[in-house]
Amino acid sequence: MKRNRFFWLFAISYWLLANECAQIIPPNGGQKDITPPRAIKYIPDSAQTNFKSKNIVISFDEYIQLTDLQKQLMISPPMVNMPDVKVKGKMLYVSLKDTLLKNTTYALNFGNAIRDITENNPLENFQYVFSTGSFIDSLSLKGTVLNAADQKPEKGVLVMLYDRFDDSIPYKKLPSYFSRTKEDGSYKINNIKAGRYKIFALKDANANYLYDTPAEQISFSDTLIEMGKGSKKNLLLFKEVPKKQKLKKATIAEHGHAIFAFAKPLVDSLKLEFLSQKPKVNVVYEYSKEKDTLHYWFADDLKDSMKIKVSEGNKILDTVYLRPLTLEQTKNNKRGEKWGLRVRASANKNISLNLNEPFSLSFSHPLLYQSQWHGAKQYDSLLKYFDSRISIKQDSSILSFHDSLNFSSFGNKKINFQKVQVQGSWDRNIGWGLFQLRNWKENTIYHLFIKPGTFTDIFGLKNDTIKIDFKTQEEKYYGTLKLSLKTPKTNLKYILQLLDENNNLVDQQKTSKAQTFNYAYLAPGKYKLRIICDDNDDGKWTTGNYLMHQQPEKIIFYPKAITIRSNWDLELEWKLE
Repeated sequence: MKRNRFFWLFAISYWLLANECAQIIPPNGGQKDITPPRAIKYIPDSAQTNFKSKNIVISFDEYIQLTDLQKQLMISPPMVNMPDVKVKGKMLYVSLKDTLLKNTTYALNFGNAIRDITENNPLENFQYVFSTGSFIDSLSLKGTVLNAADQKPEKGVLVMLYDRFDDSIPYKKLPSYFSRTKEDGSYKINNIKAGRYKIFALKDANANYLYDTPAEQISFSDTLIEMGKGSKKNLLLFKEVPKKQKLKKATIAEHGHAIFAFAKPLVDSLKLEFLSQKPKVNVVYEYSKEKDTLHYWFADDLKDSMKIKVSEGNKILDTVYLRPLTLEQTKNNKRGEKWGLRVRASANKNISLNLNEPFSLSFSHPLLYQSQWHGAKQYDSLLKYFDSRISIKQDSSILSFHDSLNFSSFGNKKINFQKVQVQGSWDRNIGWGLFQLRNWKENTIYHLFIKPGTFTDIFGLKNDTIKIDFKTQEEKYYGTLKLSLKTPKTNLKYILQLLDENNNLVDQQKTSKAQTFNYAYLAPGKYKLRIICDDNDDGKWTTGNYLMHQQPEKIIFYPKAITIRSNWDLELEWKLE
């Protein structure tokens, strides 16, 4: 008790002497101060061994302030009870609340929290180190953390070391040492004791240093880290598929449109059991590409809430209450949007159509299957119907519809047309694709005319007159790529993907051997090539699973960006090691 009283008397006296008659006066003119604060005295000294104090005082050469301390301050090993940190003038006071471990080196890293008060200059990565033992541990570990799916660096990820090795450790215990990754994904953990450690990376969603929520991303190594000089370990961060299926969200998006979002793709059949009123008119089920979202359409103008039991197979996931938007509510919406059947085109006078792509019309609501399309000659009935209501001109020549129209499939009460995708996700504002026109001439203007009432959606809404002029690209606008892929002589399965500079998928092909791939009609720009090592041969990238000791499937990127130029042929060779 006397020791603590003497300590604080000494610290306060020091502070009064250092700041006698001082006033904080902003600089008046002159050169801008760009120098960060500098620590000039520590009590106890930094790198102190046999540390027993509960209080730390650090004096700086100018007045300081603390910014975002809660996020910036990192203490390794972590403390259960964070210390109390305060600033008075030029002094930083730290009061330790935790019982310190024996023979342990502690590092208090303040990040960029300590700044001067005049120009807010940060003292970057300021650190105070002490040991409760007779020496300071000096080993370190460094590396990088990348996203497993796109190989991009991950910022702000915890990289943690544990001196215990059972699988439950990341779920239950705080790490022995840790650090956070920088902007470039790099990390460094200092002052580590010699020994073997389990390593684990975590994108910590709730800031508790534990892997305890499904939203968190992780990385791990099945081999222990043996600490030595120059130790290094790179990690790949991934998100596990949720262990349990659940209904994440159920909502009414608009009149006659409910959305059910699930934690992971549906495997067994989905069942909606209506325990109150049940829609009966023109009901349509539409799943997202990944089959983790259901869009449920119905034309009934319901006014009371729907009570729905949602099940996958024989397992009940949830029971929800949804209050539909009535047709009157939709027509009187505050945004002033007109209730109707909206139509969009994949090309227009401002957007040229690529020669290797179909022209598509898409609709905001599912379309009705029309009675005149029944019978053995459905396809001919469709062509006759559209020939009478749709005209397509190539410059001034009328095209034959029979040579241009392409449908995907038919249903019993509706047509399941090709669904237009926007960057791989379903878009309710674009919705359902109806038909595709093909076989284009280069650098040619086309005129599309569709009579009003040609299409009817499940709500009985019909299209207005549709007039669209569009133009195709010139052949010489495109470039080509010839890729010679060399693979090891193994039984490995690969997925070869061509991506644009925004990581949108342009082409995908499966392969297990060396071969040549030809890509035509590539728009000029930057492209990427990547290989997925398809270990389970399911035709897609598979993430990892910690408890199953399953790493995410390896992804290999072609080391250079690929530039495609107009009217240019490019040849590349890629040899996989």
